[in-house]
Amino acid sequence: MAQEIGEKVSVIARFRDNRFEPVRFKWEGRLCRIRTVTGRWSEHDGQYKIYHFSVASETDTFYELSFHTKRMEWYLDRFTVGDPG
Repeated sequence: MAQEIGEKVSVIARFRDNRFEPVRFKWEGRLCRIRTVTGRWSEHDGQYKIYHFSVASETDTFYELSFHTKRMEWYLDRFTVGDPG
C-alpha cells in the first residue's frame, strides 16, 4: 500500500541526453540510493512543469519523486515498500 508523503527532499540528479533523472535523495536524514527509474511523466502547472519519477531504491522500496520548476524544488510524493503492483 502506498503511503502519501508530500515532503520537500534534497535530490542529486543526473543530466544527460537532454534529460534528467534522480540518482539519490535525502529524506528524514537518510540517504536513499536509486537503483532504477521505473517511470517518468510530466504535467503542466500553468506556464511551469512538474516532472514525476517513479523509482526503485536499492532496498526494493518504491518512491514517487517530483520536480516542480515553478519553485525549483523536489518532493517525495509517496512510497511503497515491496512490490507496488
